[in-house]
Amino acid sequence: MSENTSGAQKVRDNCLSNAEGLLSVAERELGKNVDNVCFHLALLAMEEIGKAIMVSISLTVSIGNKELGNFRDDFGDHEKKLFWALWGASTKSNGFTKEEIEQAREMSKTLHERRLLYLYTDPSGAVDGRSEIREGEAKNLVELTRARLELEKMKKMVDEFDEEDVKTLTWFYSAIRDEDKAKSIFSGTSMKKFQELGNGKDWMKWLKEAFDKNDEQMRELTQKELTRQRPEGSDAEIPKYKMKIRIQSQSHSIRNNAFNKWNAGIKDIKLYKSDRKETKHYAKSEMIMELTVSKALQSVHLWEYGFFMAKTFVNALNVATGGLFWWYIPKNIEKFYDEIIDLEVDKTGNTKLMVVPEKRLALGWDEMKLVLDENQMGRVLAVYPFFMREGKKLKTFLEAYAIALSVFCKIDIHFRAEATAFYEFFKTLKAAFLIFGDWNGKGDFKEAALKRFKEIGEFKELDEVMQMGIDLDPVSGKVPNITLTEVAGIKLYCDIYMQLQAKNYMEQLAATEKEKEN
Repeated sequence: MSENTSGAQKVRDNCLSNAEGLLSVAERELGKNVDNVCFHLALLAMEEIGKAIMVSISLTVSIGNKELGNFRDDFGDHEKKLFWALWGASTKSNGFTKEEIEQAREMSKTLHERRLLYLYTDPSGAVDGRSEIREGEAKNLVELTRARLELEKMKKMVDEFDEEDVKTLTWFYSAIRDEDKAKSIFSGTSMKKFQELGNGKDWMKWLKEAFDKNDEQMRELTQKELTRQRPEGSDAEIPKYKMKIRIQSQSHSIRNNAFNKWNAGIKDIKLYKSDRKETKHYAKSEMIMELTVSKALQSVHLWEYGFFMAKTFVNALNVATGGLFWWYIPKNIEKFYDEIIDLEVDKTGNTKLMVVPEKRLALGWDEMKLVLDENQMGRVLAVYPFFMREGKKLKTFLEAYAIALSVFCKIDIHFRAEATAFYEFFKTLKAAFLIFGDWNGKGDFKEAALKRFKEIGEFKELDEVMQMGIDLDPVSGKVPNITLTEVAGIKLYCDIYMQLQAKNYMEQLAATEKEKEN
């Protein structure tokens, strides 16, 4: 037996000895009103078994003085140790299945969560961990742990454990915890290959080789892209990337021909009405923005550029329509539960009860019957170029508006931020007035707002809305009652003001172009 293997055997023996001690106490105290503690002790013993398996796999590799190898950092991960205890031993056999892997993953997660629930007292003091554990649950876990421990005691260290097997196993566990990789690992193609190869080890090696090959190709492409010289002349205009962005609306339905003029006139941004049906439950409509990016932009700047373009377009869409468009729509506006069963009425559990607050946390957009059509998109065609051309001048407004919009669109029963959203839009309006010289930043903003909007039209509630913004100022310490209606109101004043600025800008631009022609 090599020196490394001898050291591994000692660590393994210590793990199993500690597991025996923990489990023995759990077995002795079962049924003595401390089953929650017994549950915890049994899980600790299970973790020690998992650690023993991890040590067996890692430390039997005879590479110089290699110690705990890839698993050292994992010894502090409770769920990972439980996973290896429940499933890891089967990696030496050929018979494990996808279902066994997923079951072990889910069980390790569930057991750890239950341990925390049973072990600690609710901070409110209303619930005792002992009362949470179900009858027989601790006993079942203790018996399972005993069976796993006795099985592990019967096994011996293996002197020759292929180094590639260790690398494959550690890679595999990391990969199945990655959501994107897990989808590929458990795909139909992968499972078909599993059946074709006939055993788990060869399947995992095949998977690792496939992912390694893909990673190498991606590294080569990335390196090539990073060292790519910025193209010049006509080459710089060649399309290279296409970014697809989904935008949902609470306020507007979308006409089928809404984007015809836009798509005919705008080269790099194409808009389409989404045909996804599942969004109807939450969003009134959904649109797709396709952004084409030329070779002139290197991939290292693609994320920032794409986000800037999308955010500017979403800002313009909201301002031009006065509606509400964003990346997603809050779903929990009235329910926080999955279901409620009235046991007194129907003990079979078939009678479901629906309990909702007196008022849904949503605006009555349906009553307004707002439609995004060619006319509305015509306004967007004025506002968006204005934002893009004058981005430097409008920077403080655009950033403030995006923040206010983000808060507004995230409000649900878990995040009641109506007052915050209102104040962010109020600050946004002040920033806009400051940019265009309608307020000097020192005088009475309410007076300046009333004066400017009087020139635009009649706004009966403007005085009250402006006063709310003043009262919300942290210095005043007042907190008026703000609802979604008031938030929508202050947003609309921001939108109307910027629509006017965009209209004036485009008219001046057209006049300038006409003078040049003459």
